Amino acid sequence: MYRLRVALVCFVMAALWLSACGAPADSGAGSAAPAPQEAAAQPAPVTTDGAIPRNRSLIVASMSPYGAPEMWSPYNLGGTHQQGVAFFHEPLVFADMLDGHQYPWLAERWEYNDDATELTYHLRDGVFWSDGAPCTAEDVAYTLNTLRDLGNEVRLGGIYQTYIKEAEAIDELTVKITFNVPAPRFHDEVVVAKGDSATFIVPKHVWENENWAEYTAYNDGAGPVTTSPWRLSFADDTRRILDRVKSCEEWWACATGFHELPQVERLVQLYIPDQQGQATAMIRNEIDQTHDLRVDLIQKILEENPAATTWTGREGPYGMVSWWPTALYLNNNDKHLGKPEVRWAINRYIDRDKLIDFAYDGNGQKSVWPFPPFKGLQASIDNLAELEAQYEPGKYDPADGDARLTAAGYSKDGEGYWADADGDRIKCYIASLPHFSDLGPVLTEMLKQHGIDTTYSEPPDVGAVLSSGDYTCGLFGHNGSMSGNIYRTLRLYTTGDPGNWFQYSNSEFDAIVDELAVTADEGMVRELERQAMDIWLRDLPDVNLVQFYNRTGNNGYYWTNWPSTVTDPYMNGIQMHTGFPYTALQLEPTDAP
Repeated sequence: MYRLRVALVCFVMAALWLSACGAPADSGAGSAAPAPQEAAAQPAPVTTDGAIPRNRSLIVASMSPYGAPEMWSPYNLGGTHQQGVAFFHEPLVFADMLDGHQYPWLAERWEYNDDATELTYHLRDGVFWSDGAPCTAEDVAYTLNTLRDLGNEVRLGGIYQTYIKEAEAIDELTVKITFNVPAPRFHDEVVVAKGDSATFIVPKHVWENENWAEYTAYNDGAGPVTTSPWRLSFADDTRRILDRVKSCEEWWACATGFHELPQVERLVQLYIPDQQGQATAMIRNEIDQTHDLRVDLIQKILEENPAATTWTGREGPYGMVSWWPTALYLNNNDKHLGKPEVRWAINRYIDRDKLIDFAYDGNGQKSVWPFPPFKGLQASIDNLAELEAQYEPGKYDPADGDARLTAAGYSKDGEGYWADADGDRIKCYIASLPHFSDLGPVLTEMLKQHGIDTTYSEPPDVGAVLSSGDYTCGLFGHNGSMSGNIYRTLRLYTTGDPGNWFQYSNSEFDAIVDELAVTADEGMVRELERQAMDIWLRDLPDVNLVQFYNRTGNNGYYWTNWPSTVTDPYMNGIQMHTGFPYTALQLEPTDAP
């Protein structure tokens, strides 16, 4: 039933439009996704030596293509932590995003001083690198100080340059960070591994001889020097294969009695570019976790594979709320989209309930803020309740949208699209990812029926397109805050920030966010949040739509103890997130053939 509804969504919406206003002509290709095709069978990956059986191999699938096989640095300007790299960088602390559970790892404990200008970590004794060298406070201090010195010359470096004055190794197991300003949320928001965030500790004796912006950590195929139980086995443009060490003595956690070796002996990250292909592979038990899939494909997996499960077990909504709320990106430098009244009109044309109904078969949750509804942000969410009531950012009100555009000098042309006095239309050509092949066509048709010239496409370089500013609209998620307060999200909208793909600029907003960065007093934090979000709501740099759900199929045929709300939600996040190495340590084999 769901697939029928998705296939007919354009017809249904067009019929509604015709009955009310007269439909604009179809604006061309890209406005609807093609019907899913039956994918060719995806073979189980060939291992490099055949020594590790399938029932000791964890195979996870990604829809994102892999980069250069030699790229294994999280700090290289062309690097990423997502393609197996995070497995080589054990964090000081693991954490999940939804409930804020924290799992001390390389660090045993930590504390701030009274005014949050210093943060001290006490490391575990006995940690060593894979080349035998001890891992000490010198490595942590070196990592932090180098990130401070390099800043935006390396990936992820900017926030360290903003906050860190000096990191000092007090002794082999104690490192003290002194901040330029009070930084009471640095631990939660920067250091711990959760979502796509973490501080990746590196071995000083290796990295001090390298150019961080260019170093790949490939090391002629040996892979990164690491504290983890994983070693690089193989990499090409379709696979990443990591093998577990053979003996307890090779990993500090097992050697010291802190943790047993993982029962997973081989991790395979496999590139399967289409959702149907991933669903087929899981039904056939060829993979153990999918990437994010459409609701109908998750339902198909559950119907045909009795061992499959999801974050919510075998019942909807089949996924976890991600740190990545979905928004319609609007280029604030565009002739039309640069006007707040145009952005607000587009917002009023969006019926979020219908988006969820048609795109997700009702299995979804609306979003009006650019940050997720996590427990750690509830104080901020409560703090903004009056502003939400005042502005009503989630309200569907086409008449208000029409009135805003009319007052701004727009009128509908002969084909029913809004255009200015020169006849130039408001254009919203949405660039997005395959993750949104369910939502994108529904949103496109919804905007078209209200007179916005809209198309939908999924360019392979969508990230580069959006980050360059050479676009009109995008359908993408938000990084940013997950606990404490919303500073990291607000920073995305400041002038010149690398994450400001919206091209938004407001000097008053920038000044408030700068003040929030150095404010420790919680009462003042809440006041600054309100001031910044009042400006944000007035200007509405982008339009937030729905919460993004990590809807992955998790296969219990070979591996059990997947985290879920039905059993134990000990860690949320999928295989590309920095918390997944913790999940891999908890999985238990079934010994299925």
